[in-house]
Amino acid sequence: MKQLKETALTLLKPFQIVDEDRGVQRNADTVRDDMTNSLTKMLAMGCAATVVAFGAAHAANAAPKRVDVTKLQGSAIVEYAAQPYIQFREDIDYVSSNMPESGDAMREAHLRLASHDTKSMAGSWVAYAAMVAADSPAFAAEIEKQVKSKGAKAFAAELESNPGLIRNLKGADQAIASIMTFAASDAGKIRSTGDAYISEAYDMQKVAWARKTIAETGMERIDAALSFAAKREWTNDMQRQVVRTKVGSIRPNLVSYASWSSDWAGEAKAADPAVRPGTIVTKALVLGAHYAMNTATQEHMASFATSRKSERCFTSAKMNLDQCIAATRTPYEEAFCLGQHGLNDMSSCVGWPAGADTSGT
Repeated sequence: MKQLKETALTLLKPFQIVDEDRGVQRNADTVRDDMTNSLTKMLAMGCAATVVAFGAAHAANAAPKRVDVTKLQGSAIVEYAAQPYIQFREDIDYVSSNMPESGDAMREAHLRLASHDTKSMAGSWVAYAAMVAADSPAFAAEIEKQVKSKGAKAFAAELESNPGLIRNLKGADQAIASIMTFAASDAGKIRSTGDAYISEAYDMQKVAWARKTIAETGMERIDAALSFAAKREWTNDMQRQVVRTKVGSIRPNLVSYASWSSDWAGEAKAADPAVRPGTIVTKALVLGAHYAMNTATQEHMASFATSRKSERCFTSAKMNLDQCIAATRTPYEEAFCLGQHGLNDMSSCVGWPAGADTSGT
């Protein structure tokens, strides 16, 4: 872990970032410390170790090759950062289609839902939202136009000096709408799964195995989840074919891949029209532009793949889940904890940028 922390430190140069909650610039060293801790965790888990298989998504028709994660740049680093959110989606798919019918199955559901790092999740949501923006046709066409007329380097420099200009580009409204829709829709699916677990918890009180006292204490089960998270081997989903234009800009082509698709939730839900897209959406647009231009850097990720509000939300959800599990003695009680905190609380963290709160709206 010490070596991983040293690696993370070398990636993060001093920088400043606008605090979305207070509208001021945070101390560079404080932000760097936060990102160092988060990146250290990502290096220690996820694609496990310091290398990942990295293939067709960014080396068309080339055989997969091993790359040093710490050296990823361009659209590759955005995709890597987005993976924890995609892996969370895959766990939602699992628990939604495998309602526990035994104590072991309940344990599996708990281990999966409790194994997602809260800091990684916050940044990963932004990275995935950036890919949704980059896949928006009108926005992608405008980025390509900017690259063609100014060059990627010059346009990237403009974004560096004034990130807010991204909101004024043609196609930005469409990209924002796509981000808001994905957030509201994902939150809705997660919320529906949570409600199903809560409903099942009441029915489980009539089932013998679900009323049986669990041998392990609540704290032992929490410790087991931490161990599972540390050892879990995540799948690498970066073996995808992206779309390259004549001027070299990149489209992530999300629609062709189930767990990556912006239509993952199945039923599209509208964002709350009273909610104005906030700083987190602007950050996603900027990263989306860098994804499309293949110009994203470690510094861009540290500056834009962040959200203190999201991080607090994911952290609170995990804390509530752990506290709830610690107090449980039977599987049916666990089902309630997973529904309320492992799913419904998490749905709020996914959907708040679009106004999707704990009521599922």
